[in-house]
Amino acid sequence: MVEKGKLVKISYDGYVNEKLFDTTNEELAKKEGIYNPRMIYGPVTIVVGEEMLLPGLDEALLEMEVGEERELVLPPEKAFGKRDPSKVRVVPIKEFQKFNIRPVVGMPVNIDGNVGKVVSINSGRVLVDFNHEFAGKEVKYRLKLEEVVEEPEEIVKELVKMYIPSINTDDLKIKMTKKTVTINLPEVCSFMNNIQTIKMAIANEVIKRLGVDKVSFVETFEKKKEDN
Repeated sequence: MVEKGKLVKISYDGYVNEKLFDTTNEELAKKEGIYNPRMIYGPVTIVVGEEMLLPGLDEALLEMEVGEERELVLPPEKAFGKRDPSKVRVVPIKEFQKFNIRPVVGMPVNIDGNVGKVVSINSGRVLVDFNHEFAGKEVKYRLKLEEVVEEPEEIVKELVKMYIPSINTDDLKIKMTKKTVTINLPEVCSFMNNIQTIKMAIANEVIKRLGVDKVSFVETFEKKKEDN
């Protein structure tokens, strides 16, 4: 059984109406026609019980053993929630025209931070549904608990990857003592948006999980090779 708050690696495949919509398996994504070249496939690291997953998946993990695989059928309240009629709203077309946007049915929109989809357009009024695409639907998952991350250095690597998914943890250089952790980040991280906020979040998690007093980040810039 996995304790709440543990760092774990999981893999999963998610289906709605027998159609795959999400997976950590690259080959399956290609086979089912949902492959995204910008997506990083393979087991993902999450913190159990901290709402990083759908409620039904989080609850299942608390009952699973390492290596265990389960087939789950999640009702709407354990998945993407029930449909809420109040989230279907009429938006004046002039709100779109302010930004030179011509709404069409099916278009995804972001209004005041709320993501929705255009349902219909009639007489200068646009009906937008702000419910999740799968709200009100039963969802099926194959979920596997691959590993509980226990080793201190691996915990640091996985925490960095959680906040910087594009990073290759094999390239991370980490030095540890009983009270300090030093993380050498690749040069490319220096140019990321909100990198200071990301480093603070990583440091806070490392301090909480390993009980160290200090977390330092080192950013190394190497001389570029000149073209011949």
